[in-house]
Amino acid sequence: MVNSAVANVGRWSALAFGLFYGYTHNISLQKQAEQKKVESEYHRKELLIEQARLAYAKKQSGVTETPAKTVEFDIEDPKFDLEKYIEQYEKENN
Repeated sequence: MVNSAVANVGRWSALAFGLFYGYTHNISLQKQAEQKKVESEYHRKELLIEQARLAYAKKQSGVTETPAKTVEFDIEDPKFDLEKYIEQYEKENN
């Protein structure tokens, strides 16, 4: 059998090693999370810059592309406007 003093030293050593490992592992995880946060913020800023650059280039080239708006008309609505419906229909068919 193992002497009780040796067992106690082993237990306390294991506890101390566990605490040390947990502390250092927690620090490394926090650094990784912080680095990931910085990288995601940098990536977000890159995307915003790219979008702004494309919008500026589009504005400078004079191309104004407006997406076709599809308007849904409800014929049974009391505010239904037949003229707007006909205009929309003509635009879609041209």
